[in-house]
Amino acid sequence: MRPSHLLALAASTVLAVSVFLPWMRVGDAGLAGVPDPSGLFVLVTGVAGLGIAAFGLVRGRDVRPWVMLAGLAALTTLVVVWRTGPATLADRAQARAEALAIVDGVAVQPPPAVRVGPGLVLGLVASATVFGAGLTAYGRASRR
Repeated sequence: MRPSHLLALAASTVLAVSVFLPWMRVGDAGLAGVPDPSGLFVLVTGVAGLGIAAFGLVRGRDVRPWVMLAGLAALTTLVVVWRTGPATLADRAQARAEALAIVDGVAVQPPPAVRVGPGLVLGLVASATVFGAGLTAYGRASRR
């Protein structure tokens, strides 16, 4: 049993669970990653990493390069969401506030602030851990 497989197994589980936690917070409301296509993609990569790591544990095969690819796919997706998500949600909230003000004939109320939620941070850490566990295949010579 390799420690990198166990680490990938645990981190992939955390990655798959992180999509159900709030990724963004608009005021007091949390928005989870699951209904969004990027959240579904991260869920699939987390489950794939979990399956690949479990296969490596059961069969004793070196699957670290595949684990690394699953972690890299999730990591790049989460970095893009982290960089573009708050601005996109703020623009949507501002457009909604302006539309409501026009319909109701009142002054525009400023939308609440958009913050990154704990699910996105947990997903970033977990995907970096999955990527790092797979990267150990290239750090030292593999024993066969």
